[in-house]
Amino acid sequence: MRQEIRSHTGLRGIAALFVVGYHQKFVAGYKLPFEHVMFGRAYLMVDLFFVLSGFIISYVYHADRRLSRGEVKSFLLARLFRIYPLHVFALMFLTACSVAVAAAHHRHQELGGDWLRQLLLLNAWIPSRVEWNVPSWSISAEAFAYVLYPLIVLLAVARPTLVRLAMLIGALTFYSYVTATTGSLDILVGLAPLRCLAGFMIGMLIFYYRERSAAGFLQLVAVAWIVAALALPVNDVLVIPAFASLVFLTWRDTGPAARLLSSKLLQWLGKVSYSVYLMHVPVGFVLWLAWYKLELRLGLPPAIARAIWLTLIFAAVLAASAVTQKYIEKPCQDALKRWTKRPKPGEPAIAAP
Repeated sequence: MRQEIRSHTGLRGIAALFVVGYHQKFVAGYKLPFEHVMFGRAYLMVDLFFVLSGFIISYVYHADRRLSRGEVKSFLLARLFRIYPLHVFALMFLTACSVAVAAAHHRHQELGGDWLRQLLLLNAWIPSRVEWNVPSWSISAEAFAYVLYPLIVLLAVARPTLVRLAMLIGALTFYSYVTATTGSLDILVGLAPLRCLAGFMIGMLIFYYRERSAAGFLQLVAVAWIVAALALPVNDVLVIPAFASLVFLTWRDTGPAARLLSSKLLQWLGKVSYSVYLMHVPVGFVLWLAWYKLELRLGLPPAIARAIWLTLIFAAVLAASAVTQKYIEKPCQDALKRWTKRPKPGEPAIAAP
């Protein structure tokens, strides 16, 4: 196992919090002025996740050499243990709450095909009439990239220049299509797997050319670029080079941005980021059931009520994520590590990052 890249852990944490902030725009009521600037287009942080994932997977699993059959099996098992247990827990938690609320109002809560598609992580491929835990669409899309990863590595080792060029052309083709059509990367179904794969391949390419990176002032330029691209009404695709640049420039954990991202607070936030991402909708659903009635009774000014809501939702999500990371994510990863410590002959163990 290679050493953890602390700056990338911090990036994951920040991105997850921004996604939480973005989804608060769908909560009814007054919105504070800064929310539109900070969170209005924070769905793009999912594309940062995809770029980070492509780089980190390549870094941890040595994308510059051919993987054995045992390593491929271990890789796929590690990915399954990493994403699926918490996905199932979050969906079941949200389902139980929804059924309980429906029963309290003497309504029937139907699960049906939409629920089953989400359980099986098919929701990035097949449109649904009813969305459950919406963020899981990206897990569905990323599972596709995981399945393709061993094949991409196999081809890249055999024909590195040709395959890397094909990856770049593939990513640029997708982003060019988005630029020429809607200009928006807010794609949750249909082309969603391609959205993920484009970012994932950019991350892989960063890994292949990582040794050419430099730190310092350029990191701050990349951060400023990201802030401007998120705040201004520009084409979504313009933020992708900034994401790629920041990942490329911080992988050595040196430079001003990397030092900030390596702080203890952001490291903790990065470690619980997957729980933050998957749990914030179920937690928000439960919290809102209590809050909207209390808000009406308190009769607070809209701005104050909104500030209290944002404080509550972020605090509740972080608290719940700390619990699920400790009692759902970590035990599942530990179970995989114990299992892979005793590999079969010819099947070296690879633990989940």
